[in-house]
Amino acid sequence: MKLHIESAGVWFPDCENGTPLNAILSNGTLPTSIWPKLAFVPPMQRRRLSPFAKIALYVAHQASEHTNNDLPMIFSSRHGDLHKTSDLLADLALNNELSPTAFSLSVHNAVAGLYSILTKNKSAINAIASGQDSLFMALIDAYARLKSGICHKVLLVHVDQALPSIYDTFKDEVQIDHAIALVLSLDESQKNAFEMKFESHKNIVNTANQMPAALNFYAWLNSKKSNLNIISTRYHWYCFKNV
Repeated sequence: MKLHIESAGVWFPDCENGTPLNAILSNGTLPTSIWPKLAFVPPMQRRRLSPFAKIALYVAHQASEHTNNDLPMIFSSRHGDLHKTSDLLADLALNNELSPTAFSLSVHNAVAGLYSILTKNKSAINAIASGQDSLFMALIDAYARLKSGICHKVLLVHVDQALPSIYDTFKDEVQIDHAIALVLSLDESQKNAFEMKFESHKNIVNTANQMPAALNFYAWLNSKKSNLNIISTRYHWYCFKNV
């Protein structure tokens, strides 16, 4: 599979202060997340956004602000807005009434819907969750949609937050708030391109000390390395690009 990148966006802790992504990836201590301001979002709507929604909208805007088309969107997240969901579950356990707004904004495709409303984008949206492989499954979905001719460009947004502390025992990778967005096409005139293939495996892989795949992938895209290999609990992903 070969995909061309027309534009991109990224968010990770301290990125707006100019901290390089490689510094984050190599640092043993992660900086505290300070959420983006989102000046392009009207104040009344901005106040209702969770941190998860803020970083998703931030990268989506970064990647697509110079694109005039109503882009189809693929929204990818391993856990979704789990902080909001865990708060709702806590309220249920205490027999508290649930906020209808909080509930409606906790579903997996809620942020993609918010983005389509903000941008008046009426194109189709897919929402994907596939464990550690969520980003790469979204890339496969993007390639399938482009190759089939359903669309000529697609906006892919991947976002995840560090797990709420109540889920610490389930951690199987480094926990860090992050989001990336890519406008993808099959346009051969675009210089930034990569190829990808994968194979399944049944080996037991310890991924506890790995950074999330999306951050490793974005760092590789902006590096001078030609190859990237990422092993998840189910797949081995191989990526290639010209340098």
